[in-house]
Amino acid sequence: MRDPLTYDDLLELAAHRDQAGHREAADTVLEWATEVHPDDEPTTAELLAEAGWQFDLAGDTEAALEVLRRSQQTGPTTPDVRCSIVAVLLAADRVDEARDEADDIRRSRPAVVDCDAMAQVWETAGDPDQALRWSSIGLNRIDLDADDEIDVEASTQLLQTRARIRAAMGLPPE
Repeated sequence: MRDPLTYDDLLELAAHRDQAGHREAADTVLEWATEVHPDDEPTTAELLAEAGWQFDLAGDTEAALEVLRRSQQTGPTTPDVRCSIVAVLLAADRVDEARDEADDIRRSRPAVVDCDAMAQVWETAGDPDQALRWSSIGLNRIDLDADDEIDVEASTQLLQTRARIRAAMGLPPE
């Protein structure tokens, strides 16, 4: 049995590599996900999400989507792995599929952290209108959460993302 994994192990693996290096990293994480250790910090769903991301960085969109969808079926991740699915679809210029997936996320009452991730996904894809829309959805989530349910870190990150998007759009600060 392998040694237990920590989140630091995943961070080390996420270093910048060439495409072959990302494929190797994806294969390694995929192997870790199939050989679960009871003392692993990352969940199997989180391992699969990381493997999917590494496949995308390796240039293998189909493998990335397949593994990310396995992650989705395996359990929850933070942020929701569907945000990564949207990012992969957008990077592959599969905009209609990305929009459909994004609509599914929106209808599922996403957490603030998911709204921030989606705002950043659309910002990276060069669609500031969608990015601003997702930051607005996140603000509405903050308003709807009870005081004891507010994720201060995620809310702060969302506000920073929103400010950056508004500045890039030439909009005044709020």
